Amino acid sequence: MRILLTKLPRPWIVDEKKDDGYTALHLASLNNHVEVAELLVHQHGSKSSQDPSNPSQPPSHPPAKSGKANMDIQNVNLQTPLHLAVERQHTQIVRLLVREGCNLNIPDKDGDTPLHEALRHHTLSQLRQLQDMQDVGKVGAAVITNHLLISLLMGLGTPGADKKSSASIACFLAANGADLNLKNKKGQTPLDLCPDPNLCKALAKCHKERNSPALTAPNAAIIRNDQESLEECMVCSDQKRDTLFGPCGHICTCSLCSPRVKKCLMCKDPVQSRTKIEECVVCSDKKASVLFKPCGHMCACDGCANLMKKCVQCRASIEKTILFIVCCGGTPPPEPQKPGIMNNGSRDVSRDIQKLQQQLQDIKDQTCCPVCMDRLKNMIFLCGHGACQLCGDRLNECPICRKSVEKRILLY
Repeated sequence: MRILLTKLPRPWIVDEKKDDGYTALHLASLNNHVEVAELLVHQHGSKSSQDPSNPSQPPSHPPAKSGKANMDIQNVNLQTPLHLAVERQHTQIVRLLVREGCNLNIPDKDGDTPLHEALRHHTLSQLRQLQDMQDVGKVGAAVITNHLLISLLMGLGTPGADKKSSASIACFLAANGADLNLKNKKGQTPLDLCPDPNLCKALAKCHKERNSPALTAPNAAIIRNDQESLEECMVCSDQKRDTLFGPCGHICTCSLCSPRVKKCLMCKDPVQSRTKIEECVVCSDKKASVLFKPCGHMCACDGCANLMKKCVQCRASIEKTILFIVCCGGTPPPEPQKPGIMNNGSRDVSRDIQKLQQQLQDIKDQTCCPVCMDRLKNMIFLCGHGACQLCGDRLNECPICRKSVEKRILLY
């Protein structure tokens, strides 16, 4: 499988569907082929996400998870690979798909999300356990008490491994963003399919903890502290950095300490110029925060710099921009992922266009004359290969298999 994926001539083949709508990832999820699923998600994505010779070309995978096999593709029953993995209780596949960022709230033809499936499986496993106990009870006692029925439905019965698996999958989905309030076509939410109040409480707790701002507060505090440390002067630590060193383009000190610095404190290059960073020359509302390359000027804020093609100070063309935080030694913020929906509300069809272009090229390759590559193939030899009539009349042997041409058959 690894060799097949690395040698794929067309990246979109990995998402080709069978007659029932199943892709390779559907089958891997259905049959618990964990290694195959990892290859489809990881290795294929690393090979096909973008053409290195043309970085401006959009990636071949849908923008939701750029560069990976489509994890949200649906079969004829509108089931995603996650639906099948949850239905078959394949926990490793479920964790893989969720970790790689698949959509947890896609409904199937009945309106059921993967969380619906997990809780339905949990309830059915309890009912099967109840049926087994009832069959045993027919031998010893005639009837099963209502107390036992209630205890089983409330999750107080003997928990089997199957039930544990379905309950853990449900909690895992809820903790990773599955919606507890989505209704299927029968008007049922996931919690309506779960008579176990303990599990319902656990699901609500997992969902609440995910959405709680308390979880993100420590990370925000760390980011804020790092940003403050990057902005303070590296010499006095009292003032904020406001002096741009040239030609390296780093910002290390305040304007009071900069005359004492002979070499950049970050790259150790000799400091040839010191420029105090003033307010944006365009809007005059914010401080300049974007360094232009190759001129090396910082004269505009990030909002105004996005609109510029030339530096307003020297009129040189802008080839590259560097943010203030990067000049101070920080890391640039992550680039936002391209959305699947464009600004005008329509769906991004760039991948579909690329696929159709490749299919059109395949058709041309199959129908064009293999000799001149210009005209359509309209003459067939007895070996099964062919050429255009103009080239075929001059051939004594097949250009493909090198067999002697005994008879020429024209196509109409």
